[in-house]
Amino acid sequence: MSPPASPALAESWLELPDGKLFWLEARCAIGRLPDNDLVLDAPSLSRRHAVLAADAAGYTLSDLHSRNGTYLNGAAVTHPVVVRDADEIRIGDVKLRFRCTRQFEPASAPAGFEPTVRLDQVSERTCWLLLIDVVGFAALNESLGSEPALRRMQTWIAGMRPLVEGHGGRINGYLGDAIFAYWLCESATPDATLAALRAIEAWRTGSPLAFRVVVHQGSVLFTHSDRGEELSGQDVNFLFRNEKLAKKFNTVALLSESAVQTLGLAGRCAHLGSSAIDGMSGEFSFYAPPPDFAAPNGGG
Repeated sequence: MSPPASPALAESWLELPDGKLFWLEARCAIGRLPDNDLVLDAPSLSRRHAVLAADAAGYTLSDLHSRNGTYLNGAAVTHPVVVRDADEIRIGDVKLRFRCTRQFEPASAPAGFEPTVRLDQVSERTCWLLLIDVVGFAALNESLGSEPALRRMQTWIAGMRPLVEGHGGRINGYLGDAIFAYWLCESATPDATLAALRAIEAWRTGSPLAFRVVVHQGSVLFTHSDRGEELSGQDVNFLFRNEKLAKKFNTVALLSESAVQTLGLAGRCAHLGSSAIDGMSGEFSFYAPPPDFAAPNGGG
């Protein structure tokens, strides 16, 4: 996955236990007292428990000498540490997930700060892969201004996330103006993936932003670290290159042949055409979803 060019730090947020999103600014104090930026009414939290602060390296997390401690990916925070997208923050017994559309290199962290520790564990698994990409956000940002455009993006993310995760999908990353998610074929069913895709299509008319959807199924390399999983491999590259083909075929939803076959949609999807993919041999066929794809009770 490639990081976006230069997004604002305001495009970072915390996923709260109740499913809500808390959008971060330059500094976020967390605790029980009402003068904190994020107030959480939990007995295990101190009055002023922890703080997230942004600088050139991204966000750093500090514990404010709390009673029950602050933890990053299970490790106690004893001094300021850099947090990365998908890191788990635990304050007392409350778990938060840090999300950021920007990926910072470990080398950019200030001296004395500890980046997330990586573990060199790799596994190969078969997944349904989903890329949801906003259309025309740069033009919208120019016409509306950065603040209104960012508010629309925030509303879009908040609306899209439960459509994916509520149907068993896992969001691997937020890539600027796109969401990258997956379902493990070993534990998810085609019906769960289809339910998410139908929900996303049904929401399209109410979405604050136009978007494209690309779906593929294939083999993925999972690199495990203390902050979750990173996905890579030829099928991940194939998915991201398919987003450009969606533009070529002038469609807002594009499915690869393997996605059509494994999701049980064979014979129901219109064939958009075939195309070569840079760096891959042969030509590949691509399809549009069935006409009833967005219908709540549609087949499949």
